Amino acid sequence: MKRLLLLSCGTNACFHIARILKEKFADDFYIIGSDINKRHLIPTGKYLDEFYQSPFSAEESYYSFVLAICKKEKVDFILPSFDSDQFLFSCDNADLQKIGVRSFAISSKLNFYHDKETTNRFLESVGIPIPKRFTKENVEDRVAYFVKPVHGVGSAGTYKVTGAEIKNSDADFKDKIIQELCYEPEYTLECFLYDGKIYSVMRERIASKSGVCTKTKIFQDKELEQYAYKLAENAELPHIFNMQFMKNQYGEYVCTDLNLRTAGGMSLSYAAGWDEVSALAHIMLGSDEKTIVASVTNEIPEQYVVRHYEDSVTKVVKKRIAFDLDGTLLDSRKRHEIVMRDVLKKHGINLDTSDLVTYKADGHNNIDWLLSKGIAEDVAKKVNAEWVSLIENADYLSADFLYSDTLDVLKRLCMENDLFLITARSNKENAYRQIKQLGIAHYFAGISVVDTCTDTPALKAAELKKYKVDCFIGDTEADYKAAQKSNSDFKAVSYGFRSERYWNTYGIACIARIKVSDLDLTN
Repeated sequence: MKRLLLLSCGTNACFHIARILKEKFADDFYIIGSDINKRHLIPTGKYLDEFYQSPFSAEESYYSFVLAICKKEKVDFILPSFDSDQFLFSCDNADLQKIGVRSFAISSKLNFYHDKETTNRFLESVGIPIPKRFTKENVEDRVAYFVKPVHGVGSAGTYKVTGAEIKNSDADFKDKIIQELCYEPEYTLECFLYDGKIYSVMRERIASKSGVCTKTKIFQDKELEQYAYKLAENAELPHIFNMQFMKNQYGEYVCTDLNLRTAGGMSLSYAAGWDEVSALAHIMLGSDEKTIVASVTNEIPEQYVVRHYEDSVTKVVKKRIAFDLDGTLLDSRKRHEIVMRDVLKKHGINLDTSDLVTYKADGHNNIDWLLSKGIAEDVAKKVNAEWVSLIENADYLSADFLYSDTLDVLKRLCMENDLFLITARSNKENAYRQIKQLGIAHYFAGISVVDTCTDTPALKAAELKKYKVDCFIGDTEADYKAAQKSNSDFKAVSYGFRSERYWNTYGIACIARIKVSDLDLTN
């Protein structure tokens, strides 16, 4: 199976792409999706084989996050949805090429596509008509103009204004484009480019919502298709792109926008019989040219298409399950040992710390262990105080790692349950940062970090009550007491900071491994 990664997969276009691939090529494609929203909050989720909740594309970590998915999932193809992703993961991206991933994005060499003004100048230079543009100084008072951001997306930030209002404004309009008014209807020329040939269909926008066409007339227009050819002759274009046109005051077509990506209204064209997704699928499958272009060479009769909305249940919550972090999902035992070793070394004490965690797992603490090693009580208390001050430092937190089954458990349970993370830490900032770095935050409907103190059980219980948790899974007596106080079921684990022997002493059954089959959450 070919493995395809869809970026920003919550878009209308990605929903359509995933749906067609699963309906027509179910045995050929394994689809991975990435989006800033949780899986159950995007309609595309039901067509995905795997999903990752991503940071925002503007965040520094986003690029490495996507590359990590490509490596882990052995991705064959990547399809960006937004222009920012187009440049980050361009078709000539060296990092993608090193790991054998082909991108359907634009080339990084398309410098004219970085902003709308540069795009306008390029279109004009290759003979594609565009709206007449103006500066703040040469507008006429009584004439109406259309203003849009130089770095805008879709219709966001656009407005109509008179020349007088522009002149009287304090803004310098250097980050705006002032252009002549163009007149509805707006036309979208959807294009599919393969082997130097362009196949297109035209959508006349009759109605739209949030900038996406919802009612349209669809037909074919060879006159405007020639402008697509002019563009392709002068630039390296992706297989799928679209051009938007309106008419100026002289009744002439002018190109008002260029989108070198999938269109939000592409499913409307599909309803009329034009299927660019299948054409792209056959490229990925290595089909011959005739097979590739078969679905975009149909003669499309003039017809009207209306988008209708479908309400889908994406998740039915069976239970509300909470997890502790340290010792339950996260193996932080090594950190306890390393910090103790470093503190002892600072005090000139040479002790083997390899049995520290094992000793503590039977219900003891650091001071108990130090006393058992013959350390004087006053020294033991001082060592413990320093240990406590260091245990949550960022450098030491790097020694932690998720148990091998943690991701599988969270991934499977979150499909039908709401999950919560309730943990106790003194350094809350480092705790939240670590949770984010571990890549598990998106599995939880809520995350709470409470203080580490004598009241920790009560503080955890309050969070359990707030989230109306059915079952709490933890590894210490503080977790057990919290579950009791909140009337939540409790599942004890014996692989963290309390052993099976400890739990047996209190007559509490425990789980020897964090595994879905072992959790038995049916009751």
